[in-house]
Amino acid sequence: MNWASLKYLIKEGFRNTWSNRMMSVASICVLLSCLVIIGSTAMIFLNINSLVERIESENVIMVYINDKDEKGNVLVSEDQIKSIGKKLEKMNNVASVEFVSKEKAWAQQLKTMEDAQAEFFTTVSSDIPLPDAYKVTVTDLGKFKNTVKEIKKIDNITVRENSDLAKKLDTISHGISIIAIVIISVLFAISLFIIANTIKLTVYSRRLEISIMKSVGATNSFVRLPFVVEGIVLGIVSGVLSLGAVWGVYELAVRSFSDLLTSLGLVALKFTDYALPMLGIFIAVGIISGVGGSLITMRRYLNKEGSEISAV
Repeated sequence: MNWASLKYLIKEGFRNTWSNRMMSVASICVLLSCLVIIGSTAMIFLNINSLVERIESENVIMVYINDKDEKGNVLVSEDQIKSIGKKLEKMNNVASVEFVSKEKAWAQQLKTMEDAQAEFFTTVSSDIPLPDAYKVTVTDLGKFKNTVKEIKKIDNITVRENSDLAKKLDTISHGISIIAIVIISVLFAISLFIIANTIKLTVYSRRLEISIMKSVGATNSFVRLPFVVEGIVLGIVSGVLSLGAVWGVYELAVRSFSDLLTSLGLVALKFTDYALPMLGIFIAVGIISGVGGSLITMRRYLNKEGSEISAV
């Protein structure tokens, strides 16, 4: 196929999109509906996943330093406390280690008390009843228990952790990923099926035109290319419109539930951070659906084309 033929077929694809605008609008509406559902579902799961990650970051291991025994004898020196911190940092599955001095922890504790209660504790004794500690954040909650076991091997420390919560959060995180993949895959399959059937109607309405082209010796590729171009055009238009629709729906939902989110201390993700990747995905899904639907329908039709032509 030379450049002149290719150029002609591309123009035919655009012309057919406009000439059959009712069917084009129907195809765009189908893809738009599916992509809006996919995009909205993706934003919901992204927000849920963000919430889970935030809870995960707060689900830390507190490592308290046993600096004194029951008789008040010093067990560890300042250098040994720093050495414990270095051991924690070198461990696998440790994302960060933050030293929390007993003075800082006690000051924060006093802020949570009423004024009279705080004054009583500071007046009764100048000693701080809290130990120095390290706040350890893990990388993978699936290895949480193993990390705790490794930390407990260090001398002169007490570990406080919540392995049950870590396990639940790890399960929730994996569950969210699986559900998101399943839903998006099902919606993509549905959009492909519907667009294929919509294009099938377009092919049927233009069966006389196709049969004439085949009668004068047009190859299957020559007949198929305008439909492929049409599928690309529909996919791009659907992708751009879908992004705008999802953006509008998301912003409306965030404003509607802003009071609820604030009361729960939650912050919705900014759509602008995901707009560009989502646009690329929408256009890609739209093109794949449009082109895939066109190719599937045209292949089936052209395979039976002989009987179809004779019937016409």
